[in-house]
Amino acid sequence: MPMCCSPRMSPMASSRFWRPAALRLATRDARRHWVRTVLATLVVALPVTALVAGTALTQSGPPSRDRALEDIPDGVQAVVTATAITRDGSVFPQLPEGAPGTWIDDLEQVPASHDELAALLPEEDRLLAFWNSPTLLVTTGLNVAPGDQSEAGAGVEGVALAEVTSAVLQEAEQEALPFLLPSLSAGAAPADATEVVITTALGARLGIGVGDTLTWVAPPFNGWYSTGGRIGEVIQDSQRAYRVSGLVDDTALRGWAIDGWISAMAKADPAGVDGHWLVVGDEPVTWDIAQHLNELQAFAVSRNVLENYPSADELYPVEVDTATAVTQAATTLLTGILGAALALLLVTPAFAVSAEQSRRTLGMAAAAGAAPADLRRTLTAQGLGIGLAGGLLGVALGAAAAVTAVTVLGVGPEVADPTGRFPWKVAVAAIFVAVVVGIVATLGPARRAARLPVVDALKDLPAQSRRQSRRVITAVAGLVLLIAAAVAGAAALTGAAPSGGYVASGTVPVSSALPLAMLVLCLLLAVAGLLVTVRALLSLASRAAGRLPAVWRLAVRDAADHRSRFLPAASAVLVAVAAASFLTVTTGSSVANQRDQTGEMVAAGHLVLGVQVPVSEGFDRLVLADAIDTLADELPVTGNVAIRTTDSDGRLHLGLLPAEGAQCPDGEEPDTASATRPGTSVTCVPYERAYVPGLSVAWWGGTDVYVLDGDALRASGLSGSEEAAAVLDAGGVVVNNAARIGADGTARIAVSTERAPTEADADRIVSLDAVFLRGFAPPLTISADAAQALGIDSFEYIGEYVTTSRPLTLSEIAAARSLLDERTSLAWIGEAQNPRPWGRDDALLPILALTLLATLATAITLTLARSQGARDAATMHAVGATNGFLRQYGLVQAGVVLLTGIPLGIITGIALGTLQIEWNRRAQSGGAWLDTIPLWGVQAGIVLAVVIPALAVALIAARPPRGLVRRPTD
Repeated sequence: MPMCCSPRMSPMASSRFWRPAALRLATRDARRHWVRTVLATLVVALPVTALVAGTALTQSGPPSRDRALEDIPDGVQAVVTATAITRDGSVFPQLPEGAPGTWIDDLEQVPASHDELAALLPEEDRLLAFWNSPTLLVTTGLNVAPGDQSEAGAGVEGVALAEVTSAVLQEAEQEALPFLLPSLSAGAAPADATEVVITTALGARLGIGVGDTLTWVAPPFNGWYSTGGRIGEVIQDSQRAYRVSGLVDDTALRGWAIDGWISAMAKADPAGVDGHWLVVGDEPVTWDIAQHLNELQAFAVSRNVLENYPSADELYPVEVDTATAVTQAATTLLTGILGAALALLLVTPAFAVSAEQSRRTLGMAAAAGAAPADLRRTLTAQGLGIGLAGGLLGVALGAAAAVTAVTVLGVGPEVADPTGRFPWKVAVAAIFVAVVVGIVATLGPARRAARLPVVDALKDLPAQSRRQSRRVITAVAGLVLLIAAAVAGAAALTGAAPSGGYVASGTVPVSSALPLAMLVLCLLLAVAGLLVTVRALLSLASRAAGRLPAVWRLAVRDAADHRSRFLPAASAVLVAVAAASFLTVTTGSSVANQRDQTGEMVAAGHLVLGVQVPVSEGFDRLVLADAIDTLADELPVTGNVAIRTTDSDGRLHLGLLPAEGAQCPDGEEPDTASATRPGTSVTCVPYERAYVPGLSVAWWGGTDVYVLDGDALRASGLSGSEEAAAVLDAGGVVVNNAARIGADGTARIAVSTERAPTEADADRIVSLDAVFLRGFAPPLTISADAAQALGIDSFEYIGEYVTTSRPLTLSEIAAARSLLDERTSLAWIGEAQNPRPWGRDDALLPILALTLLATLATAITLTLARSQGARDAATMHAVGATNGFLRQYGLVQAGVVLLTGIPLGIITGIALGTLQIEWNRRAQSGGAWLDTIPLWGVQAGIVLAVVIPALAVALIAARPPRGLVRRPTD
């Protein structure tokens, strides 16, 4: 056999020589074109950085199962809570982690006793009781000896506010306290019921330490019950003094003591007071035992159950809004798919250019005997290396960002060690995905390089061919995909319907899953159809470029000649802009939906103050006056206006009745549209979907009938407050439900001795002029004069409006909150929950990230075009092109990418976002979704945020090279 034909003469043909040679070629090309390599690595690293940092900051707190395990003290088998729910034969449907949510205690029901619970537990185990107090006052200003207990008099009202704070107290049997008490930083555990251990934060707030005396004061009961039952009512107006025996290093305001105060009062009046127990012993509390405890309306958080988690069929059915749950799951899936697609589209142009720049080198390798598979591996090796490097760099940057955010900026999970719960599994998965993306991104360029004939590879310019039939097929395929997306969208809307109820844990009804699956399919098909359509549009633009100015003609033809570089970049711009626009629509609409479900006391830029632990009107006014003085040191405060309600213990009460002819059947109320859009006919829906706005502030006390004057209403800053204030001052009322106003413009008010008057038990019904104030928290607001005219003779003070010379900025409000937190724990600040049309500024972060990705895609393609088009620039310069023309050419190249991606992206994002909101509206997924809010200002900001930086990059990238000569490597 002649030597020229012998395989041994071609080292590339032997696997023994192939791998080092392929790696050398890949490494040489990556080093030589280092800008391209760095860009590709950064493109892979950025999504990984965002994923790792985002996961660390949002999900690095322990899962609910781990949190529940941590809440079980060492040496304890289970923590049992005996609720005061009516014992009617039903069971408490607990989760292994505890209660499935809040529950409503029967104020006359005595919870399961020690003996009842012990009868269901292993005989070897013991039950040890403990008690949790509501928020109490703590003071060093009362001259009371440790261990003394008495009724709380007016003494606390005469104490200087600097000597008073609020905290919670946990009492336990002496044998149980060691299990509940954290490690001490100073002193010793309580020896008897006269001593208490407190946190260092509480000690610092009051300026006390070990050996000092303090008094815990239970204020008058404010009428609000929580999951502790009647405990606040049982211990009200009592106080007990303690000597501080030890300190626990903690930022919370709390203490621990041996039982003797709260426990004694709860034992004397047990009805409606929830019981708490530790199960101590060697025998575990199994899921079967926990279910038997559930029959007593008690639940157990057991170490054994959490470590041996029950299967789904052993758990109780859970009440869920299936539409909302499936929507969240689908959103997560869609985000993952689009994220991977974006990363792929961003990194593919780099490998496409790599294939073109290495074309002649690969051609020579093929001429030397390299097989097509060898040529593919040369590019795939780069993809593998860049994917691995990008993944590792992204994890490092993400970890650094998360640690910095936690330790420096103070955001993210509240853990002592920000790396203690670092999502290592997510980091490993991210590196794996990065490697896969790197390899997949090379498949197209590698396949084309392997199929390129050797003669064409060695040519100065390879032949370009694209059959007309392929152009037609591409255009038809794009149209078919878009039609299929429209059909899927129509099917999703047709099948969307409200859903909910009890379902087995971990399951989703088919009736909810199928419509949403069609919605997700619609979104994916629409994006895929647009990406295919872009290819067809490029072909059309290339054919029509002959009528364009020279610089545009050259730029369009350059894009058509380098499709492998241009199309992924333009597609990435389109997808990123579409996703940003889509998120903008859903964010604005979501905020509008939340506003329809939340009652506000103030608009953005305004403040309201309340008391954490109400004592009396005199004391509460002192607390808030001190808070206002504190805020006035930093803010342009001009005054304050009192907020009152009718007296919850008063002789008469007021109630807002439905308008004549607008009554709903039992269990139903007007829907959100009826309640928030005056003039809309009243539609009655089940209470779960009715308009029942929740309070945005935690008033402790009072009723839902607020007593304000016009100045107070104006201080709220709410839209329409001026008109409402005028009606209020004229003797009318303000309501937050338009369905309560009759055709004559009046509201019907029931006056009764019952606390919650209805039409049936009203002593009399009066009609007063009424005005609707959308989004206001109180259902009924009346002036003091009008209330007194109806027989109301006493009011209850609950807070203050803070008036300022101008609306405050968000940073000023945040500073005010921090200032007040440092000063006192007795007052709180209320502000608007959604101060901007998009809520809070951090809601724009995902939109900003997508906008940056679109800018990055444009920058990458321009940088690659510069490195790839040096010969074209030299040719144009040689035939007379000026430096200005070359700069203009670079700008127009950027314009071609932007004009391809931005208009289609904005239109697509708004259309798909509108479709999503319409689906939410029909499915009643988390609300009524009355309004579709595109946030046009933010949409314009997306366009500008992509265009301006892209053009700036284009100006830099379009600078003519200093030496416009032909490069030998070409």
